[in-house]
Amino acid sequence: MSDSYLTERSAKDWKKSVKHGAGEWLAERGTSVALIPLVLWAVFSGIGLANQGYEASLAFVRVPLNAGLIALLFLISGWHMFMGLKVIIDDYIGKPGTRGLLNLVNLLFCLAVVVAVLGGLYFVFKA
Repeated sequence: MSDSYLTERSAKDWKKSVKHGAGEWLAERGTSVALIPLVLWAVFSGIGLANQGYEASLAFVRVPLNAGLIALLFLISGWHMFMGLKVIIDDYIGKPGTRGLLNLVNLLFCLAVVVAVLGGLYFVFKA
């Protein structure tokens, strides 16, 4: 590919800005880094709760710090999941209408998961 080919292409063929997408990229990496300690905490907590029964699990969730960490884990996971699926949809779905619909479904699904978890935590914590 020659340099003249690159200079002959119109501006509409290129991204609007060299920095376009940098914010999304940083947000994805930020959520990834934030999830590392939260997932490790969840795994070790799950191992510690294994075979201890239902009442021990309820007591664990009723501790405010644990409930807060569970909520934070699912909030960040939901955001991370939304961003990751959005990138896949934007990259591989060509029709703008279909892309918009799938992005809406993605948003609604991620919000539903987060709301369900937070609602469940609220009912367990307040019960």
